[in-house]
Amino acid sequence: MMRSILGVLAGVIVGIAAIFIIGRLTVGFFPVPATFDPTSAADVAARPFGAKALVVFAWFLGALVGGITTSLIGKRWAPAAWVVAATMLLFAISNFSAFPHPLWMMIASAPAAALGGFLAITITGARYGRPPTAERKTFP
Repeated sequence: MMRSILGVLAGVIVGIAAIFIIGRLTVGFFPVPATFDPTSAADVAARPFGAKALVVFAWFLGALVGGITTSLIGKRWAPAAWVVAATMLLFAISNFSAFPHPLWMMIASAPAAALGGFLAITITGARYGRPPTAERKTFP
């Protein structure tokens, strides 16, 4: 169980790092004007579609790489990867409350995080059921 908890913590950290990296790349591809106000719905709406799509992709990628990390550390226990995907969705939702977003981005965040979690479980072959138990070491 401890491996699952540590796996979730590591997965969340890796997921956040992936979101941050994609965010930095987005600013590199689509520079932000000097007059941009992130709290202005008009300024956010004026951003190119590609910049907004990369934000949704970042939420997907955060759930994917975070879920893979969690699954590998937590001995491929699928519910731990879903916890990371749900956490990435919660981060996206908290972002909605801080800054205005187009409706399509808010709607797309749920399937993006869910698809990332599903693919992480599929790629790693994670299983459901009881969490894996620790192997007991026996001494002669």
